[in-house]
Amino acid sequence: MSARPRSLWLVASLLALAGCGAPQPQRPDWIINSQLVFLADDLGRARPALPAAHFRLVFSYISGDLYGSPTTGDFIQPVLGTDNRFRIDLNRTHGDLLASLETTNFSVSYLHIEPKDARLARLAPQMLQADGIEQVGRLDWFDPDSRRELLLLYLDRPARISGRTTARGRSLRYAIQAPAAGYVWVGRQSNADEDVYTVTPRPARVLLAARDAHQ
Repeated sequence: MSARPRSLWLVASLLALAGCGAPQPQRPDWIINSQLVFLADDLGRARPALPAAHFRLVFSYISGDLYGSPTTGDFIQPVLGTDNRFRIDLNRTHGDLLASLETTNFSVSYLHIEPKDARLARLAPQMLQADGIEQVGRLDWFDPDSRRELLLLYLDRPARISGRTTARGRSLRYAIQAPAAGYVWVGRQSNADEDVYTVTPRPARVLLAARDAHQ
């Protein structure tokens, strides 16, 4: 083999190897710009903020269920900036999430998922003591425009979560349809005769609301 063909072959090989390790396309909708706000239990009024030195935020997932205790550590670790604003990039931690997914096993009997081998995780941040593990606030994603609490779920394939129960004397139905693998925002809609958890469009603004841990 002459020097020129050999050099061309070497360049082509290096390019091929580089392509194998190329980063996956980034999803801009997986980047969340938010703000920690301290609100009263009804989410309608502000309450005094805790000093930053008195708490820490832990962005853990609940894998395989919608409810219950977190099953992962904090992959995200955002830094609070001015006015408690923060940014999280779920593209950056996607590999950690996939490695942590568990078989779906709902803790309540009325929830079901199809297909049965679909896996899910809920990003459920916690507000803990700065130097301990006790909760000092209850955190929920909150859409200030619709004034609704939101769930942020990841599903590893197109899937549907369904179920029905009764809560506070009203029928509560789950009709969560994920059209593809990825994250979906889920909100609770109130109709005349029932409340329904369903996928909602990505909110224009999303806050992380901190309520009193003891209410």
